[in-house]
Amino acid sequence: MTLAHKRLRNAALVSTCLSALLMGASFSALAQDINGLWRTELTDDGYLEVNIDVCETDKVCGTIVRARDPEGNEQPYEHAGKRMIWDMVASGSTNWDDGKIWDPRNDRTVNSRLELSGDTLLVTGCMFRICQTQTWQRQL
Repeated sequence: MTLAHKRLRNAALVSTCLSALLMGASFSALAQDINGLWRTELTDDGYLEVNIDVCETDKVCGTIVRARDPEGNEQPYEHAGKRMIWDMVASGSTNWDDGKIWDPRNDRTVNSRLELSGDTLLVTGCMFRICQTQTWQRQL
């Protein structure tokens, strides 16, 4: 095999490897930016602020930062710093699923999925095929 043939074969091998890597890129590389501070839905007691960020390679998690009353005043909260969302895996550019969410109101952990639309995040938790969805807002 001539030197020119070896170089051509090596170039083809490198090209094939790069193509395979690019084609096999995970959805998380294509996903919209979900990272940041999010406000849960307002209840009679107020709302939580949850920081969502990458917690493991290709996974997204959310940690409770603080609680606020309905007027927006920070309140003492025993669960501040506790992980609320974990193991979310991107399943498209605006969707994450196969994760869990913990509901501090009743101390339950359920299957969860997230759907991002701009500064709105639909957070769905399901137990026994019964699902509830909240709409969270990005905090700027």
